Amino acid sequence: MKHLLLIVVAVFALSACGAERETASGGPNGSPEPGALQDVARVVCQVENGPPVVEFPTVKPQPDGVHFQVVNETGKDLSFSIEDPSGGGMGGVDAPGGASFHVVDLSPGNASIACYDGSTADGSEVGKTALEIVDQDGVWIPATLTCARRFYGSADHAAGARGKSDPLEAAREGLHPYMQAGDIVEPAGYPEAETPVFRLVRAGHVLAIVELQDDGAGGWLPSDVTGCSSL
Repeated sequence: MKHLLLIVVAVFALSACGAERETASGGPNGSPEPGALQDVARVVCQVENGPPVVEFPTVKPQPDGVHFQVVNETGKDLSFSIEDPSGGGMGGVDAPGGASFHVVDLSPGNASIACYDGSTADGSEVGKTALEIVDQDGVWIPATLTCARRFYGSADHAAGARGKSDPLEAAREGLHPYMQAGDIVEPAGYPEAETPVFRLVRAGHVLAIVELQDDGAGGWLPSDVTGCSSL
């Protein structure tokens, strides 16, 4: 799967009455029952270029990904970044004012979070806070290749191209050049993610991943493919 470190440019102001928050169901005031994990990570940016406060250092993903609520208390424009060791992340969303909610396609494991002034600071050099994502409910289907040497490809579709109504058919089309008899193509990642992902499995090994793109007319087109070089 292609992973990108994405940046969210945010101007957040914490309202006097307190920011509205998503919470996991459970105990009083929305707090989780003992032993349960929060399903929303609440992140507060308090110091420019300093590590943010993460209220719950361990969270669980939901069927469409990992949910974040971000609040910026500094009164300045900040960049907010989330990344995992494989380079996944979030961004591309302008979320000014108050609290902002985001859904991120991050695989279970460890991630790091930073709040910084993108015009004066390097995101790789500012303070970060760790977050652990635990797939307590087993909603994530592994989409990690079982090889070290990989190739990356991207489909080039003509303007107005129409795809398949069935995402599985679109995935098979994108993975067809790499398939052999007996290979299995099946969903991967988060089942309700905005961008569908499928994996090619051969003899129990994940050898290729394809992402789909919406054609704007109810169909799906194969987009980016990542695969093992030995395919």
